[in-house]
Amino acid sequence: MQEQLLSHYVDSLHRDVSFFCGERLRKKGISVGLMYFVLYVYKHPGCTPAQIARDLALDRAYVLRTINKLVNKGFFDRVSHPTDGRATMLYTTAKGDEIFEMSREMLHQWDMYMLEGMSEPEKEQLFTLLNKIQQKGR
Repeated sequence: MQEQLLSHYVDSLHRDVSFFCGERLRKKGISVGLMYFVLYVYKHPGCTPAQIARDLALDRAYVLRTINKLVNKGFFDRVSHPTDGRATMLYTTAKGDEIFEMSREMLHQWDMYMLEGMSEPEKEQLFTLLNKIQQKGR
């Protein structure tokens, strides 16, 4: 039996979802990588770059460069923090909201396609095991 590696499956699934979403996102002027920032900020309005870096386990300088791109492209608004003059809070714009809705729909479609043919108990077991793996990684 050939060796099976979880990392192989994770990488393959990541490439699949990126390919599935990439073409439609490119038409809107955004990449799959930037999509995840939009998803985060939409779900956490008023968040700071430091929160994004911490929660997504990303380098702060990378997060700041990415935020600048998204602000310049019109997906985010940056607002001065009311109590910390050095910090800014982020909000999605109408353009960012559109990307959020589009992304959520695409990801839902991808899930439905990938899980097609699985019974409800199989899906439940899959998500239970994936959650267990994810918790171990944190």
